[in-house]
Amino acid sequence: MKKTGFVLLIVSLLGCLPIQAQLNGLINKGIKAAKKVKEVKEDVDEIIKKTNGDIDFFYMDNHRGFYRSKNRKIVFDDLHQDGKRAGKNVVYTIEKNGDVMFDDGRKVGEVLDGGVVNCHSTVPYLRMEANGDVVMNDEVIGHVDETGDVTLEGIKIGSAPGVDKQVVAYIFFGILYDAKGIATVREKVKEEKLRAEEERLKAEQERKAAAEARKKAEQEAAAKRQAAAAANQNKNASGNKNNSKTVAKKVQEWPIEKGSARGFVDANGVVYDQSHKKIGQLPKNGSGDIKDGYGSNIGRISMGDIYDSSGNKVCTVSSGGSISVPGSNATVAEVRGSGRIDMMADSKTLGYCDVRPYEWAVAIIYCNFFKF
Repeated sequence: MKKTGFVLLIVSLLGCLPIQAQLNGLINKGIKAAKKVKEVKEDVDEIIKKTNGDIDFFYMDNHRGFYRSKNRKIVFDDLHQDGKRAGKNVVYTIEKNGDVMFDDGRKVGEVLDGGVVNCHSTVPYLRMEANGDVVMNDEVIGHVDETGDVTLEGIKIGSAPGVDKQVVAYIFFGILYDAKGIATVREKVKEEKLRAEEERLKAEQERKAAAEARKKAEQEAAAKRQAAAAANQNKNASGNKNNSKTVAKKVQEWPIEKGSARGFVDANGVVYDQSHKKIGQLPKNGSGDIKDGYGSNIGRISMGDIYDSSGNKVCTVSSGGSISVPGSNATVAEVRGSGRIDMMADSKTLGYCDVRPYEWAVAIIYCNFFKF
C-alpha cells in the first residue's frame, strides 16, 4: 500500500507540471502587458503636458505643482479636503484681464501690467522688476533669476524654470508665502546676519588680543635678554677692572638663546657657551672660515653664502635677513626683530641672536654650527 501511494503521488505531480508552466507564461505575459500600458500612459501624459504647456514648479526641492501656460492655470499638487471639489487639485486661473480666480469662483488677486501683483486684499502687494527683483513696500525681498531659481532674502526657496517671472512671484510670494510669512523669514535672516557679524567681530577682537599678547611677550623677552647681556657685560667689565687696571675694555656681547640652551657672541665673532667658555669663532669681517673651540675649520661664510666643512652650501642669507637653501630662491626662514629667527612654513621660532652681520646669527641658530 505504501509503495502504491508513493507512485500515485509522483504521477499526480508530473501531471501538474504543464499547468504550472502555463500559469507562469500567463503571469509573464501579464507583467509585460502592464509595463506596456504604463509606458503608453507615460507617453500620453508627456504629450498632454507638452500640448498644454505644463511647466513644473518646486518649493524647497519638492514638486508642488505645474503652470499650464495654455490656459494660464496654476495647478497645485495639494487636493481639496472637503466641499464640492474634495479630492481635486487646488487651482488658480489668471484671466486675460489679469484677475486671479480661485477654483471656487472667487477673485483672489491680480497680475497686472508693469509687474504689479496684488493679493491678500492688499493693493499694491508687490512688484516684479524687469531684472528679476521682487519688491514689496519699496524694498527688495526676493529675486527670480533667468534659470527660474527663486530666492527670499538671498535664500533659495524653490524654482520654476520657464514660468513667467510675474507668475512665479505670485506663486511663491503670494500663495506659498504671505506678507506675514515673508516678514518672519526676513527677521530670522536679519538675526542670523547680526549673529554672524557679532561672531566675526568677536573672533577679530580675539585675534587682535592674541597678536598684542604675543607682541608684548616678545618685547618682554627681548628686554630680559638685553638686561642679561648688559648685566653680563657689566660683570665682566667689573671683574677685569678689579683684576688689572691695564686690562682692555671688554668688547660688546649679544646673548644667544635656542630652546633651553644659552650662550653669547661678541663683536669679534667669538662664540661662548653659557659659562662663557669659548666654543667657536666666526669670521670678523663677515666672510671667512668658521672654527670650533679648538681652532678647526667647521665651515665658511662667503658673500652671504654659508658652507659646511665639506664645502657644501648650506644656505644663503640676504642683506635683509631672508634665508634660502640651494636649488630654490624661496625664503625658508627669516631673521626678524630682536634677532628672532622663524621658519616660514609654520612660523616656528628656532631661536634668538640679535647680532650683525645676519650671517653670524644664521650660522649660530639656523645652521647650528656650535651645537646649541
